[in-house]
Amino acid sequence: MSDAQSQTALSALRIDRSAAPLKRQRRLRWLIPAALLLAVLIAVAAAVARRAPTVRVAEVREPLPGEQQTELSASGYVDSRRRSVIAPLIAGQLVEVTVEEGEPVRQGQVMARLDDRDARVVLDRAEAEVRSAEARLGASQAQALNAERTTERTRNLTRQGAVARAQLLDVETAGRAALESLNLAKAQLAVARRAREAARLQLAHTVVRAPFDGTVSKKLANEGAVLAPAALTGTNLGGIVELVDLRALEVEAEVSEEQLSRIHTGQPTLIFLDALPERAFPGQVATVRPAIDRSKATATVLVRFQSVPQGALPDMGAKVSFLRQPLPPGELDAHGQPPRVPASAVVHDGKGDAVWVVKDARLTRQPVRVGERVGDEVSLTQGPRAGTQVVVAPDPRRLRDGRRVKVETGGG
Repeated sequence: MSDAQSQTALSALRIDRSAAPLKRQRRLRWLIPAALLLAVLIAVAAAVARRAPTVRVAEVREPLPGEQQTELSASGYVDSRRRSVIAPLIAGQLVEVTVEEGEPVRQGQVMARLDDRDARVVLDRAEAEVRSAEARLGASQAQALNAERTTERTRNLTRQGAVARAQLLDVETAGRAALESLNLAKAQLAVARRAREAARLQLAHTVVRAPFDGTVSKKLANEGAVLAPAALTGTNLGGIVELVDLRALEVEAEVSEEQLSRIHTGQPTLIFLDALPERAFPGQVATVRPAIDRSKATATVLVRFQSVPQGALPDMGAKVSFLRQPLPPGELDAHGQPPRVPASAVVHDGKGDAVWVVKDARLTRQPVRVGERVGDEVSLTQGPRAGTQVVVAPDPRRLRDGRRVKVETGGG
């Protein structure tokens, strides 16, 4: 082989280094977007992993008295069988209100006074009319007595022939006229006396008195107000105060019309007041109002307290449990019984029974000891106390200790 051929062969075996940078550029062109995409996917996965899951919660609660005997429950408000807006019977200007809100009053006690000057003028005039009628009656009585005597004398003289019969007829006619005048005077006196009674009644109506024992719940008018009788206005514009008998309190509970067949007069109940949540008050059904509210498809059931509790007031919120049978007095207090949670809140795994507690938007697994099952709930003989929020139907794959969660709005 010649030297020229050897040189040509060696040149063919050399690497063309000018092509290597192009291949590297093409490779980098694909690697950079792929790396960026991978970084984005990793960031998204991390964000999803860190995102707080949404959970539905319920509160651990204390059992209510009489739950086992409860036929159905309903909500309502406290009201009084005797609750009235006290208004004057006549129109007038209010010059004095003698009571204040929250003040107890007795039947017949003066609560307010109206301006009585006009009423006194009317009464004075009626008194004068009575005196005038009494004077007219006295004069008519004297005239009638005189006419009776004259008639008797004329009759005697006529029998003796000393007086003509025609004159006797005139005297008798005058006597009958005097008697009619007497009757008219008596009637006029009776009318004057009734007018005086009416004037006295009008004067008495300027003083407003309590119609029953009660407590002033609202003051509706102050001195200087010009009031009209409520019966004339058809509104409470003429009201001075609202009076409530706190000894006649009862609960007006709204029951759906489908449930009315489960309620009867005299049925035992338990009443729970929102303002006194720690206590239950026994009662019974007084009556069911014979009317249905078409807008809500409910009827009003009146439930009376066995004994009206101290501190109860009209318009307080209340809940009523209608019982199948009366509850023994010893069972009115539910304290001491284990709290309850929805059965679905308890998880069972290799570590035992537990609930997931939510506090400050973070999860904590808390072991529990489960007691008896009551409906959809279970009692906890050991575990979180009443009022603690626990997750309902938890998903163990999404939950772990310390994880932040979001509470579902309206959950529980």
